[in-house]
Amino acid sequence: MSRAVTIELGEGGVHDARALRNAFGCFTTGVTVVTTLAEDGRRVGLTANSFTSVSLDPPLALICVDLKSSSLPALDAAGRFAVNVLHAEHQELARQFVQKDIDRFTGVETESWRTGVPILPGCMANFECETHHSFDAGDHRVYVGRVVKLRYDPDHEPLVYLQGRFRRVHVDAE
Repeated sequence: MSRAVTIELGEGGVHDARALRNAFGCFTTGVTVVTTLAEDGRRVGLTANSFTSVSLDPPLALICVDLKSSSLPALDAAGRFAVNVLHAEHQELARQFVQKDIDRFTGVETESWRTGVPILPGCMANFECETHHSFDAGDHRVYVGRVVKLRYDPDHEPLVYLQGRFRRVHVDAE
């Protein structure tokens, strides 16, 4: 028996935010840690699953960050960021970067590339970006970054997020 839910959302009308979240949660996403540097040189990072490619030419990717995020001022000021794509063994790292009022980088090794933002080694992929454009869309700020350097290692299984939980996806070897 299907548990399908249909809700019509009106322009400016009240809608069921939980139902909207549940519907968005049906789309499997990868899990990333977005990193940058604050103006005082402090490392800043957050777990994000709103990441996608935009263009190959020029090389553009985007992230979406909640307007209430404590990382927003640093991302705005820095003009650069990295997207670190996590693999299945990185669940604890993903959880660490959502914690409040702690140094999220405690015990985390980083390296620096061209822009100086923290890069997390051992990820499935890393994208170092310079902010190309940013704009507000609803309750999030969208950052479009021009990819200036990347690294990838596809020999891992990805960490994914589906229906409010971390999941593992088995990837068959070719």
